[in-house]
Amino acid sequence: MDLTDRMLEHDLWLTSRLLDAAAALSEEQLDEPVPTPTEPPFAWFEEGDPTLRSMLDRLVYSKEIWTAALDGRDEPPRGGTCLKELRARHESAGEAFAAAVRSIRDRNAWDTAFVDAVCDPPETFTFGGMVAHVLTWSAHRRQVVVGALWKLGADVGSGDPLEWERRAA
Repeated sequence: MDLTDRMLEHDLWLTSRLLDAAAALSEEQLDEPVPTPTEPPFAWFEEGDPTLRSMLDRLVYSKEIWTAALDGRDEPPRGGTCLKELRARHESAGEAFAAAVRSIRDRNAWDTAFVDAVCDPPETFTFGGMVAHVLTWSAHRRQVVVGALWKLGADVGSGDPLEWERRAA
């Protein structure tokens, strides 16, 4: 497995694990505001204090919106946020995003530019820059969610890729 596969598979695994842990919480716990930093280094979710539900939604939606941008589609509508819907969205968007990134890798197109027409106004990015952006912010957001779940008593481990690798072995 190369580094791209490791990073993608860890991202998908940990996001699934976070959704599983969230399923053990009450609706009230999922919808409680979770204070996050608003000054750099900030958590960059949505405006205001996010909730676990909105943070999980953002983890999923970022894959949906970037996959739409790569496919030249319009911004997708926000999907459902009950945990069953988040799980289904995660599976679909995660697989689509991973397939797109693997295609970029297989073509060695990391430095190729594309126009993201979902942005208003449209912006140009390289595939490599976009992948680094998505995986970096996803890692940051996942760790914020790990911390929020820990505070509510959910043991999701550290989220470290080494933990994932040991479990996968």
